[in-house]
Amino acid sequence: MAQKPAGASIPITNTNYRRNICLSEKIPFEKVAEDFSKQKLTLLNCDWEQSARIIQMSRVNERLSNTLDQQNISFPKPIQIGDYWVSVNKNSQPLTTCHRFPFTYNFNEELVISQVDQYGNCQLVTLPYLRHTPFYFLRLLIYDETITEYGYDEYGFQKVEYLTAEKLAFKYKYTGSWGGTSQEIIAGVFLPSPYLFADRSEYGRLFYIYDYRGNVNSSFEMIPVGEKVLILPYCYRARSNFSGPFKVYFQQSANVSIWGVDKICNPATEHVILYHNPGIMRLKFPNASVATGCILGGLDSIPYVSCGELYEKQNHILVSENTFDLAFALNLAVAMKKQGVPVVRFMKMEAANRCETDYNWDGIMYPATQLSDMQIQKITPAELRLLAESNGVQIPENFVNYFEQVY
Repeated sequence: MAQKPAGASIPITNTNYRRNICLSEKIPFEKVAEDFSKQKLTLLNCDWEQSARIIQMSRVNERLSNTLDQQNISFPKPIQIGDYWVSVNKNSQPLTTCHRFPFTYNFNEELVISQVDQYGNCQLVTLPYLRHTPFYFLRLLIYDETITEYGYDEYGFQKVEYLTAEKLAFKYKYTGSWGGTSQEIIAGVFLPSPYLFADRSEYGRLFYIYDYRGNVNSSFEMIPVGEKVLILPYCYRARSNFSGPFKVYFQQSANVSIWGVDKICNPATEHVILYHNPGIMRLKFPNASVATGCILGGLDSIPYVSCGELYEKQNHILVSENTFDLAFALNLAVAMKKQGVPVVRFMKMEAANRCETDYNWDGIMYPATQLSDMQIQKITPAELRLLAESNGVQIPENFVNYFEQVY
């Protein structure tokens, strides 16, 4: 796929946005559904499961790096990671950007690595595969076990890395993917992006989620890999014993912002259509009162979504008969109700023509499926529940209690 360097999203900087000012529904749902049905919706082939594994590895890697941060800075001593003793060479080279498909990341410190030989002496060793990964502390932990020259998958990792990260994440009680607990990591020092760095992605595109004041809430990266698309939050974390910032693949906040919150807070917005696929953000409605919002991260992110900007809007969760869509709609609706959002409705794609395609998103080609000639209908909570049950989808706790009234 031909690609060109990707730029950053353009921020919405209207500082006159105010919250909770849409007091009544001014256009009917039928008009919103009609306008939606006339459009072409391009759905990226998002791989939420693999993205979550990479986020988990990044979190565990930072937890392991904290053991170096906790040293006495004036008199750093080697610490043990796996079978090796590690310290940092303070005379290392300036910031280096590494490009290893599919990641663009920083490797700007020289780790001094030694190992105790059979006679009890420490010998310096060189481990070449550490520069082939953004998560070199994790790889160092298991380096002598099963890291082999030919054991990499299409993302550049080996099976033992996934398994070790999963085991340690459980031990550290990390939850969620985009959001959730990782307090000893997110309590650290983060550097703002894109203000201090020339952000770039060698293989994908970077995006920023803005609040209604035009300030960056969070940033994420979309990377095409084969027939799937990785979607990863990222930021830059400073480590006290290291000279430069490091790109990490998790948020610095436990809460998940809705992509599109800047437009949702527009005073003109009455109807908000929520979905999990980024393709919905490319729709343009003829009526300025309709805005779209994307919940990135799939089902794992829902418990951590911040819904404060939805209180005075007419909110519609998009759903199809796909089991993932059904589970997403049910769980997002419950999460919104738990946060006190009064109006939560559902809109269903009754039918659509499907076409497999590569979608050009500002110079980057992403594997996708295009939907056209859609029939968008209102579906009641009771109908949604029956549809989910018939497809074997578990009904979340409190759904019936929250939606006793059928709109």
